[in-house]
Amino acid sequence: MPELSITHVDPEILDAGDGIHIPRSWVAVVTGLPDIPGAVHTQIVYDATLRRTVADSVRVERGGEGDEVTTTLLRDIRVQAIVQWASKSVVRIDRDGGDPERYLEYLDRLRADTNRTDDQNLREAVRLYRLASVVNSSPLKLVSDELAVSVSTATRMMNRARVAGLVDDVTSREVWVIARDQQLREQATGPATGRSSSGPLIGF
Repeated sequence: MPELSITHVDPEILDAGDGIHIPRSWVAVVTGLPDIPGAVHTQIVYDATLRRTVADSVRVERGGEGDEVTTTLLRDIRVQAIVQWASKSVVRIDRDGGDPERYLEYLDRLRADTNRTDDQNLREAVRLYRLASVVNSSPLKLVSDELAVSVSTATRMMNRARVAGLVDDVTSREVWVIARDQQLREQATGPATGRSSSGPLIGF
């Protein structure tokens, strides 16, 4: 079973927007990966240009005598999955009137709250979209999964947020392209139905 530990966390915490905060950098150490002896050390940084966390460097240690680091072994390391897993461990989300929440704390509270208004749902969609972007995950999938709507509906919600001026310029342009492409697909094939399938937090 893979295990994650976080070390060398930069004390500087960056404001990534929409109430999302993340350290400037840290090191993720993962052990117990299938078919990968030893530990994988990944230096992770928040890239302000890309507006998400990325791997800055990756180092692999062999487990000991009889093990070796090979090209085949390196190809088997899912760097983006490590980045996502580690980012979800260090990201914090603002909570009105309370301490910042951890990733899973925020999602658990969101799922338990069934009395949100449409406007509140729209604002949570914006925050979920930004949160997923920051941790290098799929934004629309997180909105879809956590608000229990289809990906098509999640796209329309984000487009409504764009029109209402609830997202920044970069996200606005991104959502506009996604919404336009969805509209063209639906004109050709009809609207997509159903909720997207949810998966594990990390796919090891």
